[in-house]
Amino acid sequence: MKCKRIAALLLAVLLAALTAAPALCVEPNRSFTYDEENRAVPSPNAFQVQQVIYGKDMPCGPFLSAQDMATDGEGNIFVLDSGNNRIVFLDAEYRYIRELTEFSYNGETVTLNANAEGLFCREQEQLLYIADTAGNRIIVTDYDGNVTRIYEKPVSSLLDPELPFAPKKLVVDNTGMLYVLTKNVNTGALLINEEGTFLGFYGTNEVRETLSVRIERMWRSIMTEAQRQQSTESFQPVEFNNLFWSKDRFIYAVSQQNEYLETEVSKLNALGENILEPKAYGEMTRREDLPVSFSDIVVDDEGFFTIVDRNNGMVYQYDEAGNLLAVSGGLGQQEGLFTSPSAIGTNERGEIFVLDAKKNCLVVFEPTLYGEMIRTAITLFNEGLYVESIEPWKEVLRMNFNFTQAYVGLGKAEMMLGNYAAAMDYFQKGYDQENYSLAKASYRDELIKNHFGAVLGVIAALILVIFFWEPIVKLGRLIAAKLKRSGIAHRRSKGGAA
Repeated sequence: MKCKRIAALLLAVLLAALTAAPALCVEPNRSFTYDEENRAVPSPNAFQVQQVIYGKDMPCGPFLSAQDMATDGEGNIFVLDSGNNRIVFLDAEYRYIRELTEFSYNGETVTLNANAEGLFCREQEQLLYIADTAGNRIIVTDYDGNVTRIYEKPVSSLLDPELPFAPKKLVVDNTGMLYVLTKNVNTGALLINEEGTFLGFYGTNEVRETLSVRIERMWRSIMTEAQRQQSTESFQPVEFNNLFWSKDRFIYAVSQQNEYLETEVSKLNALGENILEPKAYGEMTRREDLPVSFSDIVVDDEGFFTIVDRNNGMVYQYDEAGNLLAVSGGLGQQEGLFTSPSAIGTNERGEIFVLDAKKNCLVVFEPTLYGEMIRTAITLFNEGLYVESIEPWKEVLRMNFNFTQAYVGLGKAEMMLGNYAAAMDYFQKGYDQENYSLAKASYRDELIKNHFGAVLGVIAALILVIFFWEPIVKLGRLIAAKLKRSGIAHRRSKGGAA
C-alpha cells in the first residue's frame, strides 16, 4: 500500500513537471537596474515580448537584411527590406498590407539598389524618403510608388568633389529641410533644402577635452601646413549612426562609442547644439570586446527615448532628461534577444518594436504593469500633478525597491509640495546628492522662516542684555546689598547679634 502511494506521488510529480515544461520557454527576466555603486541588479521587466513577426509568415516572403523602418500618424509601419530592394507595408496591428518593389519617375521605372540603408516618412504629406546608399541618391515617393523627386549630390565648394554622395540615414523637418547622414562624413548632417541646395552642416559630435587632446592640439598649432596635411588627428569627431525627428522639433542623434566622444546620444536644437547632459549611455552593460554602437533611437510623444545597441543587442529606455528607466535585451537566438538590431520604433500604445537585420524579424514589446507605472509617475509629475505622481512611484518601489529613480521621483514630488524633510530622505535613498543639497537648503530656509519671530525675540533679548549689561549688573549689586542690609536690620530687631 505504501509503495502504491509513493508511486502515485512520483507520477503526480512527473505529470506536474511535464505540464510545467512549456513555462521553461517563457521569456526569462532579463531586465535590471543599477545600485549606488553602478552594479547591475535584477529588476522586473519593463517590457515583455508580445509577438515576433517574420516576413516568411506573410505574403511578401522572408525579409533579407532589413536595415530601417518608419511609421506614420496612422500607426502604419514601413520596413526597408534592403536585401530584397523593397519596402514592406504593415498596418498598426503589424499585419501585411502590400509592398513596393518598383517606382515610377517621369514615366520610367526606378528600382532600389541593393542594401539601401535609410527610410523616413513625412507623414502629413504621405511621402517616403529612401536613402538609396549604393545609388548615391535619395528617392522621394508617395505610398503608391510615384516618385516626386530624386536628390543627388548637391554642388558646393564645401563638399569634397572626390567623396561620393552615399546617404545612409536622414530625417526631414516640418519645413521640408533634409538632414542627411552620409558615409565618411564626420562633420555632421548635410543640410539640404527642398530645392536640393546644400546649406551647410548641422550638428557634430563633440570631442572630450582630455589631456591628450589638448597636447595634440598644441602640437598641431605649431606645425607647418605641410606637416598638418601629413599627420592625422586622433581626436576627430565620430560620425552619427542615425537621427530622429521628434514631435517637439528636436533632432536626436546616436553614435558609436569612442574614447574621445563626449556622449553617444545627443538632442540637438535648431543651432545643432546638444542640450542633453553628456554621459556614457549604455556603457555599463557593454561587452569588453564590443564597444557600444547605437544603431537607432526613437522618441515618443511624452519625451521618453529608447535606443538600441547593435553590437550588444541591448535596448535602453530613458526619460526626457536622460535618466535610465529600463534595460533589456541582449545577444542570442531566443525571443526577446537579438543578433543585429538595426532599427527601433514605437506607437501610441507604448509598444516598442525592434527590427533585426540578421534574424530577419520584427520583435514587438509591450509595456508591463511595472513599466506602465514608471511612465505614469513621470508623466503625472511633468504635468504638475505632484500629489498624483506619489502613489505610482510607491507602487514601483513595491515591485522593485532597488530602483533609485523611484526614490528620486518621490523626492522631487515632495520637494515641489514643500515637504523638504521627506524629500531629503528620498533623495538620500536615491543617492541624489545634488537634489539632497537643494532640499536641505530649502528645509533650512523653511525652519528659519517658521521660527523667525522666536529667533528675532532671542536676538533682541541678547542685544538688550549686551547694551544694558553694566546697568543690570550694578542694579543687581544694589538689590543684593539692599537685601543684605534688610536682613541684618531684621535680625537686630529680633534681638540677634549683628
